[in-house]
Amino acid sequence: MKKVAMKKNLFFVLPFCICALLPHEAVGQEMGGHQYDKPYINDGGGGALLGGYIDHELLWNREKKTFDQHRFIPFIHAEVNERIHVLAELEFEHGGVVKGSGESDGEIKIEFAALDIAFSEALTYRAGIILAPLGGFNLNHDSPLNDLTNRPLVAREIVPTTLSESGMGLFGTLYPGEVAVLDYELYVVNGFNGNAATSLRAGRGSLKSDNNEQKSLTGRVGYSPFLGLQMGGSFHVGAYDDAGSRRLGIYALDAVYSRGPFEARGEYATASVDGAEFDVRSGYYAQVGYHFLPGALEAFPNSICTASLRYDAIDLGSRDETRITFGFNWRPIEETVLKIDYETYEQDGDKSGLLLSVASYF
Repeated sequence: MKKVAMKKNLFFVLPFCICALLPHEAVGQEMGGHQYDKPYINDGGGGALLGGYIDHELLWNREKKTFDQHRFIPFIHAEVNERIHVLAELEFEHGGVVKGSGESDGEIKIEFAALDIAFSEALTYRAGIILAPLGGFNLNHDSPLNDLTNRPLVAREIVPTTLSESGMGLFGTLYPGEVAVLDYELYVVNGFNGNAATSLRAGRGSLKSDNNEQKSLTGRVGYSPFLGLQMGGSFHVGAYDDAGSRRLGIYALDAVYSRGPFEARGEYATASVDGAEFDVRSGYYAQVGYHFLPGALEAFPNSICTASLRYDAIDLGSRDETRITFGFNWRPIEETVLKIDYETYEQDGDKSGLLLSVASYF
């Protein structure tokens, strides 16, 4: 019955596919680049640049009322020369690790650290701690980018964002037509570990060493046939258990479509885990947004407001979860956003409530 329900719920995603085929005017385009499209990177020449983002939240529901310094993420971009770059992201979550207190609920880790050698726009070699190109959200998960505070359920439990892995491979951008753009990423990585049998999030692999002698393969192809539509298909396959005999495969589809003040986005992912009690897991989200009141405040002539609605659903085999989020935000500038969301969410008790947050690149 759970799988039937998930299939029926896929009708929430169909409007995105239909909308993508409608006639349209040229609008803003969301393309790849990922680590190269951060606002702190400029055309100032060589050397090293420092930037990052910060987010802070207030959670207010029946179970919890608390402030959370959720993330502080410094970025480093060093241009060795015009074709060789070193990029890194260091993540401090929940204030980082507090020493001497007897306990810690924070975390410090490297989220991304890679050496890129560009032979051409169509072919760049990358090695290091790589942000897995699995789903569109994992590649574009920065808090200032997103109109809602919490990440989608599918981006936590099926594609365990943030999914960073040690490996190497290639990426690039091609132009198959006058306005069409195609970008790709393909990497060999360590892959998941044996914990993936019970939880994909807990099964994220080591950045230091693999738990078996097999390697995993992950990749994504993104295609924009015209300005305003970006579609992607991605995968992650390989052995996950210590013996290297059981396979894991995750497959995802994502799309973003914008026309004038309207925007629609969604992602679907499914996972198959050999030998697990619940060997098939899946989920998706569908989100719509409307941008309005540009430059409403004289002090912020580039400001914009956005109203958003998102529906989340996941099937983990052992349980189903759904969540509906209503959101409103105000951006004084594109890089900074103040958000207020209301979530209806029942899982291990009623966790419905308000989220107030602020996020900004720097």
